[in-house]
Parts: sequence; C-alpha cells; structure tokens
Amino acid sequence: MKAAILYNIPGEGSRSEIEMEAEIEVLETVEEAKRSLEAAGHEAVTLRCSLEALFSLKNFDLIFNLAEGFGDDLRAEPKVAGFIELLGVPYTGSPPGALEVARDKGLSKLVLEREGIPTPRFSIFRTSDDKFSLDFPVIVKPVLEDASIGITADSIAKDEMDLRVKVSRVIETYSQPALVEEYIEGREVNAALFIGPDGSEVLPISEIVFNLPEGVPRILGFEAKWLEDSPFFQKTVPICPAPLDPELKDRIEALAKGACSALGIEGYARVDFRIREEDGEPFVIEVNPNPCINPSGSGFARAAAAAGMDYPKLVERIARSALDRFGRGHLWSEGEGDEGKEGGEGDGEGFSAGEIYFRRVRAEDAPLLFGWFEDQDLTRYMEPSSSLTIDQLEVSILCSKDEDFMIYWGDAAIGFASLYERTPCTGEISYLIGDPEYRGRGLGRKIVEALLYHGFLRLGLKSIFASATVENQSSVRALEGAGFRRIGTRRACSRQGDLCLDDILFDITREEHLGRRKASDR
Repeated sequence: MKAAILYNIPGEGSRSEIEMEAEIEVLETVEEAKRSLEAAGHEAVTLRCSLEALFSLKNFDLIFNLAEGFGDDLRAEPKVAGFIELLGVPYTGSPPGALEVARDKGLSKLVLEREGIPTPRFSIFRTSDDKFSLDFPVIVKPVLEDASIGITADSIAKDEMDLRVKVSRVIETYSQPALVEEYIEGREVNAALFIGPDGSEVLPISEIVFNLPEGVPRILGFEAKWLEDSPFFQKTVPICPAPLDPELKDRIEALAKGACSALGIEGYARVDFRIREEDGEPFVIEVNPNPCINPSGSGFARAAAAAGMDYPKLVERIARSALDRFGRGHLWSEGEGDEGKEGGEGDGEGFSAGEIYFRRVRAEDAPLLFGWFEDQDLTRYMEPSSSLTIDQLEVSILCSKDEDFMIYWGDAAIGFASLYERTPCTGEISYLIGDPEYRGRGLGRKIVEALLYHGFLRLGLKSIFASATVENQSSVRALEGAGFRRIGTRRACSRQGDLCLDDILFDITREEHLGRRKASDR
C-alpha cells in the first residue's frame, strides 16, 4: 500500500512564534506516523500541503491526513479534506462537513444543544457592545481557533466591564467573533475515541489535575498545553486513567459518543469535559475531530498507551478505520510482510537475470537515487531529473506508473532501470549504473536484455524502443548487442554543455527478441 502523510506548517499566518509551537509539533507526528506505516510493510511519504501535493494524492492508496489547514490558512482544514474526498482516495479522520462544524465553537455548541447534550450556556459576541444574559463568571475565547489559542489565565471575566474588555481584545487580535460561555468550576477530563463503520470505542479517560495557586483559574490554556517552561504547564498534570466512579465514567463515554455522532465526526476524536463541582454533572466543552496525536505529549497517545496500545498500533487503528470506511480494508493486510529485496521471477516485486537482480523502486531508495541523479558526470547523457529535493523524488517514486527498478549485484545496489512511456503495445527503456565500481564491466548489455525479457515476456509488449546520444557509445553498444536496430536520428536534441547533440533512435520487436533467444539456446 502507498500512503501519503499530508501536513502543513503555518508561516506568516501565525500570530506569534509562541502560538506556532502548537503547530510545529506536527513534524514529530509526521515522522513517527511514517515510521509506523513503513514498519507495517507499507510505503509512505510525507507531503507538505500545497496545490502540487494535493493533485498528486490521486496516486496513493491512503492519505494519512494531518493537515490542519493550507499553507498559512489554518481555517482551510475542511477544504483540504473536501479536496481529498473528491478524489475518492481513503483518508484518515473526519469528512469536511464535520470539520467545518466542529471548527466553529458556536455552531458546534448549537448542534450539541439541539441533540440534548449538556454544554455550558453561551453567547457569540461580534462586537463588544452585544447584549449579555449569562451568569458570571464566564470564559472568553476566539470562536474559530483550536489548540487553546487565545485562552489564558486572564480569559475569565467576573463582571460586565471586564467582559467587554476581553471580548474586544479577542475580536481585535483574532479578527473573529468571541465565544463567551459560563465557566464551569470543577474537574476537567477528556475522552479519546475511535469511530469506525462498526461503532465507537472510548479509550481510558484522562483527567487534567490543576496544582495551581489559590485564585488562579483551573483552565487548560495555551501556556498549560504547549509551553514546557511555563508554571501553568508544570502545575497542570494529566493522569490516565482518571479516577472516576463507574456511573460517571459510563455517562462521559455515552456523551462523548453522542457528541461525535451529532457532529458527524469519523475516524478519531477527543471530547473535552468539565465536571461541575456542585453536582458532578459533566458538560461537553469542546469536540475535537482529528486531534493532536503527537507521540510524546498528546492526550490521545496517552489514552492509547493506557489501553495497552503502542504508537505503531495507534497509527494502524487510525489507518484501518479510514480504509474500512471506504471499503478497502484489504489494502492494510496486503502490505504486511513486504520486506527486503527477495522475490521470484513471477512476483510483483522484482525479477532476476543471472547475477543481476531487479527490485522495484521504493520511497526508501530516494536518497541513493537522488545522489546519482545529481551527479552531472554520471547523468550527462540523460534528461535532468524533475525532482528538486529528496522529498519530491519520494513522491515521484510512489506516484510513478512506470516500471522502475533498482539494480542489484548481490547485496549491492548498483544502478537504476526503467521501462516508461508504456502503452499496451510498446514502451521505452533506459538505465543508469550509479556505482562507479560496476561501470565499464559490460553490464549494460545484460541490463538491456533483462529489461527486454521483462517487457516482452512478463508485460506482453509488442515492441520496445530506446535512444542514445551519439557520444554515448557504451549505451549504443549495449543496445545493439541486445538486438536493437537503428531506426532514425533526432537531430540536435540533447544538450551537453554548449552543444546540442543528435540522438540515435532504436527499436526491437517481440518476434526479433524471441528469435535471438532461440538462436542463442541452440
């Protein structure tokens, strides 16, 4: 299975370097997700969200969607998911509609209220002069942000004058309305859950224990979540599983499932609660689709670990849920066990030709290939690679529809070969011996003959063509030695330094190749 891990990192769109900390953590998540998918036998590449990346997604079997926006636009998360959905490729996490509703705290709370799910009373302030009818104290938040951005110890308002000041600050700083909701004094817990075609599973519930000085609000603001040197971070301790009596635990689990169902959330989510101190009633504070799954600090990973699930298993559960949702669960098991360069003549992984072995190119080959392709002496007779970075080459490998192979001599990777521009009738071949120790040893003809065998006898082509610059005499000898015949010349078409050189054109038919094989067997 070929998987793309899609992510974004905002730049100028972030309000401050401090707030960017909430986004940069995705890099660690991306790398660990990649390692987990590869360890399970799948090919995975990381893709930073861009137009080019989005259009390449159609070539993958699974999109592990960690994108929380598009470039600097952190509000474009639903649009990214919508684009993937139009491609019809399985992707992890929630669909665009659920992301759009959950992103808007006011809209999501309206849905929860309609479905009878308890959530604190609230108002949306579009100006600091809007009418107010809630009971103090209240907490003031940006209505469209996540990751606790805009929430600090100073977000609690205890009177109307203080409220108006805080509302005005949110509107001016974040260019969006302010959500004002009644502050629930009490315990804070969160429930992480998997949501798949067969139902929902709630992981062990976590609690946030506040060891803050008297008079400091017990809220999980931005500093407490992200800034490790902050006293709010150090005095805010998560524990999992949370010490809850069975009845309360069952109530929270039922509300978490109901909240996700009401908002149309799929894949995985985290639901945040406050338990009212006076009567023990839980209230849904926020529902988070596609929550942070950072391996070294996220509540979701902590809950998974408490359930006996290591990080690769967590990634597997999220990926399998996405594949099952699209009816393609078989793709996961098909990837298991595809390791090494072993493979017989008839399998899809590669084939042998005497002492030479051809193994299909994988994303992991990108660093070695990139080094060869960047060697100007080695590639002076070739078209320049279109991949500007190793990451781009990884994507090109996984998106390629060509027959691309690493060439092995024993355990040593010595070169690259390709049969490309393929139609049901024909295709073109090229090769490159990258390891200098294996150049000048007459391997070119053996490589060409192996590619002919693959094209004619394994793929069923009727003809194969090739070209070589007039000065590339080693390739000319290899092609003619393998039975190719000259059919023409492309004049002044290959750039070498200040010169434009002629290309010699060659082809060979299946009958000609089989005739040569029969003659050599006599």
